[in-house]
Amino acid sequence: MSKHFKLSLPDAGKDVYMPRKTQTWGYRYGPSIMVEGDVCRAWFASPGDCFEADWFTYRESYDKGETWTRERVVLTPTPDSLDWFSVCDPAVFKYGKYYYIGYTSTIFADGGGVCNNGFVARSEYPDGPFFKWTGKGWGEYRDGCAWMGSPAPMIYYDEDWKHWGAGEFSFVVKDDVLYIYYTWTSKNIDGKTYSQTRVATADITREDWPATIVQHGVAAVRNSTGNDSYDVVYCEELDKFIALSTDKRFSADSFLSVSESDDGLRFTRVNDIRTNTCFMLHNCGISGDAQHHIKQSDTLLLGYAYGNQWGKWGTRMHRYAYTLMDEDYYSELDLPNLEMTTELWEREAELPPMILTAAKPHYIRVKPGTSAPIEMKTYNSCYEPERIDASLLTYDNYDKSIIEITDGKVYGKQVGYTYVDAHLGSLCGTVLVYVDAPDTCYDIETRTVVSFEPMLQTYVISLSEGVAKQLRGLATWSDGKHYEINEPEQGVSYENHSPELIRVNERGVVTPVGGVGTGMVTLCCGDKKVSVTVVVTES
Repeated sequence: MSKHFKLSLPDAGKDVYMPRKTQTWGYRYGPSIMVEGDVCRAWFASPGDCFEADWFTYRESYDKGETWTRERVVLTPTPDSLDWFSVCDPAVFKYGKYYYIGYTSTIFADGGGVCNNGFVARSEYPDGPFFKWTGKGWGEYRDGCAWMGSPAPMIYYDEDWKHWGAGEFSFVVKDDVLYIYYTWTSKNIDGKTYSQTRVATADITREDWPATIVQHGVAAVRNSTGNDSYDVVYCEELDKFIALSTDKRFSADSFLSVSESDDGLRFTRVNDIRTNTCFMLHNCGISGDAQHHIKQSDTLLLGYAYGNQWGKWGTRMHRYAYTLMDEDYYSELDLPNLEMTTELWEREAELPPMILTAAKPHYIRVKPGTSAPIEMKTYNSCYEPERIDASLLTYDNYDKSIIEITDGKVYGKQVGYTYVDAHLGSLCGTVLVYVDAPDTCYDIETRTVVSFEPMLQTYVISLSEGVAKQLRGLATWSDGKHYEINEPEQGVSYENHSPELIRVNERGVVTPVGGVGTGMVTLCCGDKKVSVTVVVTES
């Protein structure tokens, strides 16, 4: 008889983070936990500076998770890019010399966290600097400068932008194949919300592995929005993939859910764990080694956020154990969880800064012959800002043909852009600088579209899935701003060249007429026109 996975929590665990009594909000959710030799590493989603919604912090433990080092911010959005709003939901693995970190973000900042995409970055060190996948490579290099790069989605959400979208990665490497798990939450043609964990694979032996992704469909149907994203590990004793998630998240009846898979492609629930868990938990993570494998001799940790005050969430870490059971399902749903109300911690007297960052909006625009101050701030773990005197900073890693820096001011030399690294002791913060043409107009009422590009060249619609796609384009205006647009009030219209195959409404939503085949649609924005292919399949 095939054995199955049985997880247990021997005790109530301990908090590794709690907001301080001086804070109005605070959290460290969705931990990605790696056990690498004698070091336990953990990355967390934390607040940003309110202009950027979330950053990633990093901590280490040298005593199997009992105590943890002070945190520092290791990944932030790239200014004025497709991930400018946030980096959420960390997922980390290591292959070769690189740590790879997957994350969720959106350009639709005013939509309430919708239309999310999945991104990835890499570094030779667990705390960065991370260089982001740009669609062509990792980061950007110019004249001896190495920059994080303008990110491109690794997983792009191609349905109606008003829904949550894609993201919340988890990674497992097995036999040099990278298994990529991510959530996909949207609505079908009938208006019914559906939420899935999908799976893809990639050839991790290749430098450009994000360009090799092959989709394998739905790994699990998340039966409600209360069922959280999956964090997946590979259990070597069982030769099975194990997924941990939370269910009935944010509620008094919350619990941990465990699913397993023989092939990593389709999962079945095997455990529901409530004993020793905190109520109102959400966004969990389970430890693995560098490639997210586990075995019983490892240090085994799991963590999640919890709390009865919205936005004031503690982070609880547990040592867990597992055994191999004969039965195919084990449940503790008839047992209570721990009704632990949020008990905020006292603020420490000394809180060193954990990030150096540019002032909002994290980029500077000048013209040749003009200047602007470089304004930098630090934030501590309570997100208390402190403006830094420019005389305390040093600057490097910028293109000296584009700008010069004197006395804390940036001077435009010629049209172009460059990143600048500012240093304060061991902290490094990056600011993006544009040098615009002398005749650039920044008036939003009179600016014009200078380029319009499709987000995808090919869209695939499955008749059996009953979902629609949405065609959106990336517009760049004469003042340098760019945004994904699709609405008629944004100046976008659509020419459907295949009405016998598909319908296209005024918002770019494409639905099939009934048959299968390949069609074409032209997206129009002013005098800019771009065409995309729409393929309709049976399944």
